[in-house]
Amino acid sequence: MKLPSSYFTDGTNSTKAGMIDYIFEHKPKYILIDEIDKMQNRDQAFLLNLMETGIVSETKYQKTRSMEAKTWIFASSNNSNNLIPALRSRFFTIKLAPYSYQQFCEVTQRLLVLNGIDTEIAKATADAVWYKIRSGNIRDCIRIARMAKSIEDVNFVVNTHLKYGSTSTLN
Repeated sequence: MKLPSSYFTDGTNSTKAGMIDYIFEHKPKYILIDEIDKMQNRDQAFLLNLMETGIVSETKYQKTRSMEAKTWIFASSNNSNNLIPALRSRFFTIKLAPYSYQQFCEVTQRLLVLNGIDTEIAKATADAVWYKIRSGNIRDCIRIARMAKSIEDVNFVVNTHLKYGSTSTLN
C-alpha cells in the first residue's frame, strides 16, 4: 500500500464504478487487489477489459468518458477458481507454499503485536493454533488473541473450541 502511485482495494468491497472513478481521478500506475476472488463477476469484467485494452471507459446517461491507462494489476486470491476464466488467464499466477511453523509464528506474532496484543499472548496463540487446533490459519490466531487477556485465556478459548467447536477452523 506504500508503493508510490498505487491504489489498494479489498475485493470484497470493490466495484467497477468505484475503481473507474479512482482511476480517472488519480491515474494509478499500480492497482493492488486483496481477495480478487470475492469481487462480483461484472466488476471482474471491468478489470479484464482494462488488462486487455489498457482503456478505461464509462458510458452513462449524458456522461461518457474514456482514457488510456498504463496500469499494472496485482492481486491476491484464496481461490483463483472463483475468477472469471478470461481474467484468470491474464495473470501470472504464483502459488505460495504453506507456512512453516517458524514462518507462521513470526507472521502471527508481528501481526498481533501490531494490533496491540501482548508478545507472550501472541506467541501462546500461535503455538496453540499450530499445535492444538492444527489449522495453521492466522485468522484463527486473530480471533483467539482478541478474546484473550492472558495465556490462560488463550488455553481456555482453544480448549473450549476443541471440546465444542467446529472440527476444521475456529468459528
